[in-house]
Amino acid sequence: MRRLLAMVGVTAAVLATVAAVRIAVPQQQQHQNVQVAAAADGLGYQREAVRMMTWNICGEAGGSRGSSSYCPWRSRPQAKAAAIETIVRQRDLNVVMLQEVCYPDEAAGRGGDRNDLAPLMAALGPGWTYRTAVVARPDGRSDCRGGDLIGTLGQVIAVRGTITSSTVTPLLVAGDPNHYPDTTTKRTSNLLCVRVEGWQNTPCGTHLLHNNDAEYARETASLKQKISGVAVPVLGGDFNTSQGSASTSPIRPLFDAYPECDQQAYAPGDAINEMTHFNSTDAEPAVAQQKLDYVFAASGFTYCDSLTEFADTNTNTAAADDPAGLSDHAPLLAFTRGQALTWKFDEAAGTTTADSSINGLTGKLAGGVTRSTERVRSLRFDGTGTVVSGVDGTVNVFDSRRGLTVSVWAKPDAAAPNGSLINQANNNGSPVDLSYTGGKWRFAMVTADAAGAAVDQVLATAQPGAWTHLVATHDPVTAKMNLFVNGTLAGSVAHTKRVPSGTPVTVGTAYQGGLDDLQLFPYALASAEITKLRAGQTMLPAVPTGTDTIPAADTANPGCHQNGGYGTVPSLTPRLSATVRHDDPTVPVRGEFSIWDNTDAGQPQPIYLGGPGSASNYVTGSGTVSVTLPTLIAGHSYGWYVRTSDGTNVSATAPVCHFVAAAG
Repeated sequence: MRRLLAMVGVTAAVLATVAAVRIAVPQQQQHQNVQVAAAADGLGYQREAVRMMTWNICGEAGGSRGSSSYCPWRSRPQAKAAAIETIVRQRDLNVVMLQEVCYPDEAAGRGGDRNDLAPLMAALGPGWTYRTAVVARPDGRSDCRGGDLIGTLGQVIAVRGTITSSTVTPLLVAGDPNHYPDTTTKRTSNLLCVRVEGWQNTPCGTHLLHNNDAEYARETASLKQKISGVAVPVLGGDFNTSQGSASTSPIRPLFDAYPECDQQAYAPGDAINEMTHFNSTDAEPAVAQQKLDYVFAASGFTYCDSLTEFADTNTNTAAADDPAGLSDHAPLLAFTRGQALTWKFDEAAGTTTADSSINGLTGKLAGGVTRSTERVRSLRFDGTGTVVSGVDGTVNVFDSRRGLTVSVWAKPDAAAPNGSLINQANNNGSPVDLSYTGGKWRFAMVTADAAGAAVDQVLATAQPGAWTHLVATHDPVTAKMNLFVNGTLAGSVAHTKRVPSGTPVTVGTAYQGGLDDLQLFPYALASAEITKLRAGQTMLPAVPTGTDTIPAADTANPGCHQNGGYGTVPSLTPRLSATVRHDDPTVPVRGEFSIWDNTDAGQPQPIYLGGPGSASNYVTGSGTVSVTLPTLIAGHSYGWYVRTSDGTNVSATAPVCHFVAAAG
């Protein structure tokens, strides 16, 4: 690969060829004895997925080949931009964090396009926005070194979206007289954070210093304190030190606070703690390998990888060939837990449905698909209609070789034949298929990309005509497929053959019935997360309102006092009345009543929840309901309440009413 990357006009195709040559790092050098890191907060199912890269592109160093400060291809920003564009396109990234970037700074008189940022933003194209933060060199200067690049030295965060605000927060770093004889000169590091329109996560980047452990400990403590005030942070960058195994390591506070992406395997054979920095010199020609680059996130991760093929892992000596990579650092990729696709089907009309995740995978309705008012709004399929994701190449956001979750509400027609709720096909079958088959729910994954390949499947009894919450998960590390029905694990089976999928998601093929709230996740949801997800989407009865005891004596002395006192009811067989309602206006609901004697607790209850006469008639969606009481005891005081029920779910009870029974 001599001089392969030296060309100014390096193309994405050439870089893709370079990327195909994966430089292997010995297994024993990919692992460290690390402590258990902080756990994810378990709320990934409520957030967008961030697919990011952090990369120190070494635009600051300026030494000659063979020196410790040598930077591979420092003066080839077009080649570095082309490499970044290749990675972004192939991995469908939405965040790029770069360190040691030379960026234009008009305020400092450093404009123009002889910098790293101009070709980068041109390569990323429209829809991307960015923010920058300065980092001063040890000599206190912040201008880009030498005449090849003109601008200010620092870091950049670029996102596929609209940045609405940003902050640059200095971190506490003390001067070191060994490095800074002039104690007024201090190299500074900053925390750069951006808020993105429509995102809950906050991307933040940094480039820490490491002059000595005492200084570094203060710097990381300052970083932990600053990042703790950021909403749902995703923190990446060059942290300039290896994690180590001792509890006193200065970087440990960050690991104790947040999960780090490369502390776990995401598929069989996936190494942890892969190296990200490679360096050697004439004096020490053996290539030193370190992990200096990290990504932390409150939500946890679904993927992490160090792309060492883009780093110069060869010996750095004066007599060496041209660098085999574009930096002494490797790009580190990290995908956070979050939504890959969310179709709520809430539109009142039209032939498309919006993706509520940040991926913009608009669904296209075709054939026999109609809008329904069930579950407020949903879709109905007549067996000829489908909804298809409007963007090809969805493999990067929903890859059946990795972990995945499919969540959907389904209501198959009573006489419905077989039909697919959701599948993602390949040339020879469906790597993922969740369907209604012969009166059963079926979650299936093929075992090979070949015609007639066998499938691994989980079956569970279905209830036609009733809305059911289905969740199908696949965890490649445990090699398990699970099917949850209404929050309960209905079945599990081993699945060891990871078959790729690369076609758009298709919903409703040959299916007859209702579908609602479809969500895809690029990881396997835990049981507790499934419970929370279902609870947040369940249509429930509302607490009754308008409670009354009929007849009341008069409006000044009503038959229902909720805050103490007793109205008088001129009847020993009054009616208890309330207005009931359901979140879904198509669902029948009723009132369920209970009343007790407050004068004599030893008296049997006239009616009680679940007992004879306690339930009213049903009304659809909402309405006023009542029950008539058996004969009460004259002069006794009574208390009662009511709740709403749809036959399966019940609301909380309404406030207690009180009255005194009197003969009419």
